[in-house]
Amino acid sequence: MVLVSVITSCLQTLHSCDSKLASLELVLHLAPRLSVGVLLDRITPYLLHFCNDPVPRVRAQAVRTLAKVLALVKEVPRNDVNIYPEYILPGIAHLAQDDATIVRLAYAENIAHLAESALRFLELVQENNVNTEHDQSGEDAEEALHSNENYDSELQALHEMVQQKVVTLLSDSENIVKQSLMENGITRLCVFFGRQKANDVLLSHMITFLNDKNDWHLRGAFFDSIVGVAAYVGWQSSSILKPLLQQGLSDTEEFVIYKALNSLTCMCQLGLLQKPHIYEFVSDIAPFLCHPNLWIRYGAVGFITVIAQHLNVADVYCKLMPHLNPFITQPIIQIDKELVLLSVLKEPVSRSIFDYALRSKDIASLFRHLLLRQKKRAGSIPECPAAEDPAIAQMLKKLLSQGMTEPEEDKLLALKDFMLKSNKAKANMGDPGPAGEGLSGVIDLLTLGITGRQVDLVKPRAEPDDKRARKHTKQDSTMNEEWKSMFGSQEPASTQPPTAEGQVKKSSAPPPALAAVQSGPAYQRRLNTCRVELQQLVQQRREQSSAERKHKHMMESAEWESRPPPPGWHPKGLLVAHLHEHKAAVNRIRVSDEHSIFATASNDGTVKVWDSQKMEGKTTTTRSVLTYSRIGGHVKTLTFCQGSHYLAVASDNGSIQLLAVEANKPPKSPKVQPFQTRALDLQEDGCAVDIHHFNSGAQSVLAYATVNGSLVGWDLRSNSNAWTLRHDLRLGLITSFTVDMHQCWLCLGTSSGTMACWDMRFQLPISNHTHPARARIRRLLMHPLYQSWVIAAVQGNNEVSMWDMETGDRKFTLWASSAPPLSEMQPSPHSVHGIYCSPADGNPLLLTAGSDMRIRFWDLVYPERSYIVAGGANDSLHCPSVMYSRKIIEGTEVVQEIHSKQKSGVLEDTPRRGPDSLPVGHHDIVTDIATFQTTQGFIVTASRDGIVKVWK
Repeated sequence: MVLVSVITSCLQTLHSCDSKLASLELVLHLAPRLSVGVLLDRITPYLLHFCNDPVPRVRAQAVRTLAKVLALVKEVPRNDVNIYPEYILPGIAHLAQDDATIVRLAYAENIAHLAESALRFLELVQENNVNTEHDQSGEDAEEALHSNENYDSELQALHEMVQQKVVTLLSDSENIVKQSLMENGITRLCVFFGRQKANDVLLSHMITFLNDKNDWHLRGAFFDSIVGVAAYVGWQSSSILKPLLQQGLSDTEEFVIYKALNSLTCMCQLGLLQKPHIYEFVSDIAPFLCHPNLWIRYGAVGFITVIAQHLNVADVYCKLMPHLNPFITQPIIQIDKELVLLSVLKEPVSRSIFDYALRSKDIASLFRHLLLRQKKRAGSIPECPAAEDPAIAQMLKKLLSQGMTEPEEDKLLALKDFMLKSNKAKANMGDPGPAGEGLSGVIDLLTLGITGRQVDLVKPRAEPDDKRARKHTKQDSTMNEEWKSMFGSQEPASTQPPTAEGQVKKSSAPPPALAAVQSGPAYQRRLNTCRVELQQLVQQRREQSSAERKHKHMMESAEWESRPPPPGWHPKGLLVAHLHEHKAAVNRIRVSDEHSIFATASNDGTVKVWDSQKMEGKTTTTRSVLTYSRIGGHVKTLTFCQGSHYLAVASDNGSIQLLAVEANKPPKSPKVQPFQTRALDLQEDGCAVDIHHFNSGAQSVLAYATVNGSLVGWDLRSNSNAWTLRHDLRLGLITSFTVDMHQCWLCLGTSSGTMACWDMRFQLPISNHTHPARARIRRLLMHPLYQSWVIAAVQGNNEVSMWDMETGDRKFTLWASSAPPLSEMQPSPHSVHGIYCSPADGNPLLLTAGSDMRIRFWDLVYPERSYIVAGGANDSLHCPSVMYSRKIIEGTEVVQEIHSKQKSGVLEDTPRRGPDSLPVGHHDIVTDIATFQTTQGFIVTASRDGIVKVWK
């Protein structure tokens, strides 16, 4: 009691919001240890006082504390029998119309608890009156009898008081208030009001929530709460709830569909649905077994298993099984077991196919054509007519290119009714009104009349004093009064009082001590806490912006070579070096950052380093300056690390070595020595198939991908794993991968034609996109201009395609094949094995080489200017005469190489080689291609027979 007296004496003198909240928390902590009289007589008045506090946070917390304190009251003193209807409820009645949403939200959270406590108070009073009837006589007995007769009238008055506030909250302008009321004790309110009012008041208002098409959270909360209401109202409400549940099953939001399925399952378990209604729901829900959403499939399985548990065997096999047979792989007996049903479900429809069909404008015509195709497969009609509408034909081609098969078509047709309803519902939603804009999270500052303020994160250059003074004068004239009162004027503080017009100042510079004393308060007023915090925030943001810009520039400069080919560079195909030191196939070429050296990896188990300066043709003999052969096995890939001072090499024996290279430093004999080594488990991980290095500032990461699907980031500074990703081998074996220049994501290619994206920040898979022909991905590169694009060289037709990984669309394709562009039926055996791309000052160029032994130069801005740099050794003495045409096929821009017959006159005008001239092209498959820059640009290629050639 001493503590209560101290606390209550201080409650009315509090001014700070934090102190008031702390006092409410302290009261709640002491309440379980106080008597009923103290709670009702000394604590409750102060809580009601805080319910009228000017600060919304205090009012909201006061309501929560009041509900918890009153819940602790287990007996009612005789002098407090009417405390609820006469004191508490009228004291908080105004909160239902409070201006602050947070207060109405708190009131909605606790009104069920308050109503429950009020009903308990009334029942305790009634119980006390009944007990006193037997002990009292005369006037006291008559008074007790009179109180007993007034119980119904008092309960009716209590119902009316609570009902008025509940209806107000259920009609609130903010959906979060309605949602909170349903999620916090709607079943308690049903018990409080009774069956009839629960149906007339609560259910009738809750039904209207489904009309809000913009707030799917509110619709989801409805289906969470409807089970408790229906359970209290009884099975008679099933006829009312049936159309509402069917509406939920065709909702535009998949989350709401899942909630509707859950509510249906719970209602079936409680026996609230009649058999005819159950059979109708089964026909609607069975197609969800092939829905692409995992939650919806699980919800459908849960509903069906519950139905199977409540139906007899005859109904299960006559009514239920016919709906399930199209979606299961084999007949089952234990339909009431969720795991059994899940194990026999067919694969769901592809998400990309489902979304594309659902977004189609003329989805009804698409389904009509798919139905004709299904009838033709079943033999009902002899032939399926072609789609007359070009739009339908285009949609069908798009779906087929995304991998739609005949079983996928059957699954789409099974979901036809649901997709048509969902498509129509989305079309009817239209543009959201002003309320919808607020719900979407977009706040229009212009409509609110808020004056915008901005600060440049890039600090401007220093200006002369006179310009700065004029600028400040102009800013002060436009500064509004609110900011002047908050931050003070930007005029320099003056230590002299204003002088009258014409008065001459005796001293233009006051004494320093006097200036300090007099200017102190002025500067204290101008540099108040708000302005200091604003200046600190601006400075912090400027430092962050500067660091981010430097980091971005560093990564972009590290991603693309420091010395790209000069603008307008067009190699002529002149052979300047023929290097035949390797004894087996050369697998990879890498050029150092400064282009002074380049390295080659071969199946002969060696890594050779070459001096770029010696490739200009000025020396008679050109040899490698360094050879390393102690790694063993076939060296499959390599890359330069940390400013080209280190060379990482990987072999098929599972070894990855980091070599310290000193090719450019004295003594003249270059040296190489292993710096770090890692041995992979060939059984667990397999050997490395591709490696890349990138520097993230804090970490120097060597990323490698293995045959068995491991993607590992090896931190070379700490000699530990920075991250590890696990690729799903069902998508195919990893063949190549590439890393985004900002190191936010990576993309890997597989042997099954799948390109899988991973988020490197959260180490999660993002999306998978598969080549229509499932052609093997041989090489992957990031596009130099579009951050979400990758360049993929695939098996067959010399195809190099550029994919937008954000949408999964094939945007641009280079097609050096005689087969029809983008065809899948007659593939050419030739493929691109080596690919090089350079930004080239905004005009990207691409060099490719592969199994046809030709080196091609592709101009991505002007594709017509592309040409063959050098032909293979099996070609004629002259490069084949080709031309390049551009066309749009199925939404993809295709550049096709077309061979043309050379005119005889052209051959006569071209200088001929001598009789002893040998073909300069490669005799075997070109495995890789790169460029380096010395005094001019060079191309270096390698082939499967161990030859390395340098061109200019």
